[in-house]
Amino acid sequence: MQGRSWSHNGHKTNFGLNGLVDGGRVMVDWNKLPKLMKSRRNRRIALQASFWAVLLLLILTIAVTYVVPGQTQQSAYGDEWNDLGEFREELNRKGVETTALVSSPLLLSDLDHPEQTIFIISGVERDTISLPRFTGEDDLVQFSEGDGYTSSEIVAISNFVSRGGTLILMDDFGYSSNLAAEFGLEFTNHRLYADYSYDNDLGSDFVWVNTTSAFNFTSSQGMQTSVNPCLRDADEDGVVDVLDEDPSNPEIGAPFVTARAAGLCAHRFQGTDPSTNQPKWDWTQDYSLLTNTPSAFEKTSSYNPAERRYVIAKTTQDSWIDNNDDGNYSVGSFSAFGLAGDEQGPFPVYVRYCESILCRGSETGRVHFISDGSVLINSIYDPESDSSYLTVPENDNRKWVLDLVAEALILNDNGTSPGEHSLVIFDESRHQQPTIFGDTYNLVYYLLIYFTNDWMAMLILFLFLFMLLEAVLIRKEDPEDWRHVFRVVYYGFGDAERYKYYQRPEKIRQVLLTRVRNLNALTRDEFDTMPASELQEMIRDPVLVRFLFEERNYRPDELVGIVRRIKQWGEAGGSTRVVD
Repeated sequence: MQGRSWSHNGHKTNFGLNGLVDGGRVMVDWNKLPKLMKSRRNRRIALQASFWAVLLLLILTIAVTYVVPGQTQQSAYGDEWNDLGEFREELNRKGVETTALVSSPLLLSDLDHPEQTIFIISGVERDTISLPRFTGEDDLVQFSEGDGYTSSEIVAISNFVSRGGTLILMDDFGYSSNLAAEFGLEFTNHRLYADYSYDNDLGSDFVWVNTTSAFNFTSSQGMQTSVNPCLRDADEDGVVDVLDEDPSNPEIGAPFVTARAAGLCAHRFQGTDPSTNQPKWDWTQDYSLLTNTPSAFEKTSSYNPAERRYVIAKTTQDSWIDNNDDGNYSVGSFSAFGLAGDEQGPFPVYVRYCESILCRGSETGRVHFISDGSVLINSIYDPESDSSYLTVPENDNRKWVLDLVAEALILNDNGTSPGEHSLVIFDESRHQQPTIFGDTYNLVYYLLIYFTNDWMAMLILFLFLFMLLEAVLIRKEDPEDWRHVFRVVYYGFGDAERYKYYQRPEKIRQVLLTRVRNLNALTRDEFDTMPASELQEMIRDPVLVRFLFEERNYRPDELVGIVRRIKQWGEAGGSTRVVD
């Protein structure tokens, strides 16, 4: 049906079915809304729309509460000055597959080749969500979690390392203290300052950390350069074993080598010596690392060879930890006044943990702790990058992390390429996301992993589904067999429709005829061919006979009385036909 229209003085007005369209403006007739809501179908649609609207509002409320306001930073997929995009892109150019973990480190347990995987945590900006779980200890159920990662996630990361995985943890004042404690290490959780060893151009926030013997894990064992394939030279012929045609023969070196052939060790390749046609190599074992507002590790827990923790880099003597967080160096402790004095350096800022002693073996697990989450941000990793925020001097941060990548992903001396199953995973689950939908997606994904990986979560889910099923079964009333206890109305979820039958005489007649046929054990053909007089004889109730054969309109109270009479007639068994 089309709406009508008329035109007056060039102005056209259309009368539609649901409103008035005047010159492109829609005017809704609100007086029709009460009439629309009289329809059962429209009321049902309105209720469903209201339900989903309230549910969406609740979800958004939870999401907004979960989202921590702040600036997005240290993302491996960002290109801002404080992101890690340059590092990830260089790994991709070297043939290393990279991916992001946005839900939970619990997924590390599903890796098939952890010995060829690096898990990188750069800045833990978000605390974890405390959900109940089974502990298997004296306190059977744990209802609260520590900082940063849940107990189950810490166990998953620890198992990942014990299976040969490599973890690079870069954090300062974040929420990674519990994860570090799993490996026996403690953060000071206070800002580290240096009186002299900071960068003069960038300011006191940028502290230099230097080490001249990065592979001298202990004073008694000597240099451990053999753990890194980019420095391993068994025959000492000046060619690393991964490029040497015969690593055991000093007389045989390598043919013409290019940066491409150097693979994951290309950052140490310095060209080819024209006189010997052998590659020129960077054999240095020192790093000059540039940190940005770093923290430090506790001195007492950092170095413990018995537990395979080795301090690789320390600050200078002029450094100090601001224990009272006032930004000034305070000498002495005033405990009587509740004031803590600052502590003098040096302090460990780079600690290595080895699953086996001295990290010997290419497939042994290892963890690299550094007390600054910014050591690989774009402006520091690539000082030549286009950064209007910082002008950063040359540093060894890039060389340091690429050495770690080569150490983890080159598993033998047959080449410099990453292994077939090599993978670098960036933990994005604890980073602030740029949109509320990104954080909500991470939250939903986290809950999905939680309910499918934790026994406590699966028990809660099972109990919830069980109670929901029980509620449905309690709500649903199973109808009794109407052949034995006669009931005109079907009771169940459609109880609200029961009284409609009292307004439909033809339905009541159909029920009565069916009851007569069943009580007398007649087939449909026999019943259809039976004379009307015989049917009346079977019923033997003048009221029901008149109702069955008279076509007239009945009032609702009359139909109610007839239904009651049918029930009484059915409960008495009706009349039984005698078969000769």
